[in-house]
Amino acid sequence: MPLQKLSHATLRVKNLEESLEFHTKVLGLEEIARQDGRVYLTCGTDGTFDVAVTEGGTGVISFAIAADDEEDLAHYRRRVEEAGVGVREMTDPDPGVAKVIEFDLPPQKQKMQIALRKPEVRKQYYNPAQRAANHLSGLAPVDLDHITLRVGPDATQTIEFLSKYVDFHAADIVEFPGGAGRLASWMHVGDYHHDVAMFAGAPHETLDHLAWTIPNVEYMKMMLDQVARGGIMTEAGPGRHGVGSNLYSYFWTPCGNRYELSGEMPRCVDRKAGPKMWTADQPTIFSSWGAPFPESFRIGS
Repeated sequence: MPLQKLSHATLRVKNLEESLEFHTKVLGLEEIARQDGRVYLTCGTDGTFDVAVTEGGTGVISFAIAADDEEDLAHYRRRVEEAGVGVREMTDPDPGVAKVIEFDLPPQKQKMQIALRKPEVRKQYYNPAQRAANHLSGLAPVDLDHITLRVGPDATQTIEFLSKYVDFHAADIVEFPGGAGRLASWMHVGDYHHDVAMFAGAPHETLDHLAWTIPNVEYMKMMLDQVARGGIMTEAGPGRHGVGSNLYSYFWTPCGNRYELSGEMPRCVDRKAGPKMWTADQPTIFSSWGAPFPESFRIGS
């Protein structure tokens, strides 16, 4: 019973009103609800929210993978409990969400959810032409793309947990030089190269970046022009990654979290194929065009 894709994420932000100004007037998202100190925002191409923000620091509180039905929730609850990890079940936790199971992802304790959307918001496919609002001439991300976590000094435990108990597949794995642990991995539940990725990081870090789907490099240029007019400069890119080969541009939001614009994500068509293995000293991991790994990428939120 395969899961679908990354559904939504909840982030901490330093200043809620400043964050809303950025998300709506610069990134082009739409506010759809407020609840319990959280503001819910959407790209507008599906029936529910893509990101929720709440004031009080930086980093990720939770992220959710979409499920097909109640049987999926019951199945993965059993699997996660087999790992000795406690599971919480919540009904109507967020707008458009009927039920979730939630557990603490080892070892950094980000709250991972498997979510069942309400029937009235579910769609076979997303149509950007049907956005309810068009206040920036339709210039906004198409969808939430992926999340990249910071998982402590070695990513091995998180990789193995997601593979063994939640049926994730690793597309790429980066080992530390000498094979002493794993620096990073890019993992998927659906057809695209990664839904959830992870980097080793400092103990206080939970999030490396949250990524938004951009159709192509021309659209990305226009989005970056819009972001720059909002006073936000790019940290890296545009470029094409070596791992994954998707187009990328990165910037830090006023909220204190890193975002990526991501385009042309490849599909993984053979689930029986093993991951591509890399070592951290290979020069083309970050960019297949030769751009160096930015020093600022050593820091997450």
